[in-house]
Amino acid sequence: MEYVELIFLGTGGGRFSIITQKRKTGGIRINVNGFHMHLDPGPGALVYSLQNKLSPQKLRVVLVSHAHPDHYNDAEVLIEGMSFGATKKKGTLIASRSVLSGNDVCGPAISNYHKRVPEKVFETKPGDSVNLEKLKVYATRAVHTDPDTIGFKFDFGKVGVVGYTSDTEYFEGVGREYEGVRLLILCVMRPYGHPWKGHMTTEDAIKIVSEVDPEVALITHFGMKMIMSNPLREAKIIERETGVKTVAAIDGMRVFIGEEIRFRKATKKGLEEFLS
Repeated sequence: MEYVELIFLGTGGGRFSIITQKRKTGGIRINVNGFHMHLDPGPGALVYSLQNKLSPQKLRVVLVSHAHPDHYNDAEVLIEGMSFGATKKKGTLIASRSVLSGNDVCGPAISNYHKRVPEKVFETKPGDSVNLEKLKVYATRAVHTDPDTIGFKFDFGKVGVVGYTSDTEYFEGVGREYEGVRLLILCVMRPYGHPWKGHMTTEDAIKIVSEVDPEVALITHFGMKMIMSNPLREAKIIERETGVKTVAAIDGMRVFIGEEIRFRKATKKGLEEFLS
């Protein structure tokens, strides 16, 4: 049976989430029938991977959406894990121009040494696509303080398509970037009524989810204002306004995508299913 598993090694975003670790900032591990990828490995990605028994040496792909530390911080050490300590030219790195080459605002975020380690490196911009062994990755447009920021759309074939907005504010046409996705993952930094240029609020998420109309929406990458406001409440607002099932991610949560999309949270006794 074909499946996709997402493991949330962090649901925090922004400088104060990094500093306090009120929510972890390790990004998302993606397992496609044994083909492992790591998306936006922020601070703690290595440690939280090991805590969850997810070996960096199993990685085949590292993806980085832009050159801010809550998205790239642990990328180099995961590249070393993916390549068996840089002893083998192995794996694929997919990243924005700012991460690999830099721009006038930020970056580069990956050293020349580490760019030479993977077997393949793709510097991507909106509209680009990369064919991988078990999926196809599309770079989507984002509007953020790093002007080269991209989101991602993952086409898993029979399992369907998953979208990831990365950090972005709402813009005209953002819904078209994620047409046809089953699960839409939105980086919602701020709660309702607290706008911040270049970032997503609950109001922005409502508009995007309404335009995309996915099977399920999932919000993550919470700043401190969102954490203190309670992401579960914000998710309920989005669900009420859009009619789309909306889940607020929690640290350690696992999402299983097959015929159905199921969510499980981590407990002291293991994994507990809390939404089916």
